[in-house]
Amino acid sequence: MRFKEISWFALSCLFCSCGVMKKNAKKEPSPFGPSGIPKELRANPEVDGPVGEGGVQAAQVTVALANHTKAENIMWTDPDKMDQSIPELQKLLAGPKREVWCKDETEAKRLAIREGKCVLIWFTDSVRSPLCKHLSEELFGQAEFGDWARDHTIRLMVDQSSLMARGEKYDKEVTAQDYVETMKKKYKALGAPTVIILSPQGELLGKYRGYTKGQSEFFWGQLKHSVSVGESEYQSWMKKLEKQGYRRWHDKRDRTLVARLVSYQKGEMVMVEPDGNRFRTKESSLSSEDQDWIIEEKKKRGIQ
Repeated sequence: MRFKEISWFALSCLFCSCGVMKKNAKKEPSPFGPSGIPKELRANPEVDGPVGEGGVQAAQVTVALANHTKAENIMWTDPDKMDQSIPELQKLLAGPKREVWCKDETEAKRLAIREGKCVLIWFTDSVRSPLCKHLSEELFGQAEFGDWARDHTIRLMVDQSSLMARGEKYDKEVTAQDYVETMKKKYKALGAPTVIILSPQGELLGKYRGYTKGQSEFFWGQLKHSVSVGESEYQSWMKKLEKQGYRRWHDKRDRTLVARLVSYQKGEMVMVEPDGNRFRTKESSLSSEDQDWIIEEKKKRGIQ
């Protein structure tokens, strides 16, 4: 049987389950409120004042990743030439060496979806704020926190002090200043430190303002709870994505990403991530488990 290109429509069964999605049953209201965070963990009474009825909580806001993707990061392709000018998976995943703290929101959110981790955003003024220095020394700079954060979060730093040494002499510094101000306005980060937890899909789960010296364990407990809520919600979100044709793929170095197949031809594959980023790869570059899965799906459809 001669096999030419199989479009996404022909391969939709590889990734989507047939049938009509049932409407979600009405959920019972959570005793923890819409954020899923107990009121006693939503705010530090010594920093934010007493916790009133319902607690102090961040608004439940969904941040659509696609709305914040830089234009240069979106690959628009000809449907008839979907493999033209699309980066290879290896190049896409390799990228620059990752720092402990990301500096770019788009990069942090994309990594969060790929790895299924929450985004921890730290609004800081590392030079001028004593509270930021205490938070860094007592928690964020500790090895134990670093191990936990590496496994559960993508860290993003927005540092007001990073602009001080540069001034505003050049356009790039002005752009950096605009970025910091835009981020502060977007997340309503009034003062430093402010720490925000986003779920992997971009929902605002927790917002913590200020820090009291000596309360690192309490502060960390708040972050852990928000992250656990985000990880649970991510599993439900992934199930919805799977119904749309997405799945989690692994390469031979066990790096992961979430994407759906849009084109396949003799082992050459074009995929797209949830934010619209396209890339191509070879079937042979995937993990043995993914290759076996593709073989089985081809057998079901009589594809050689």
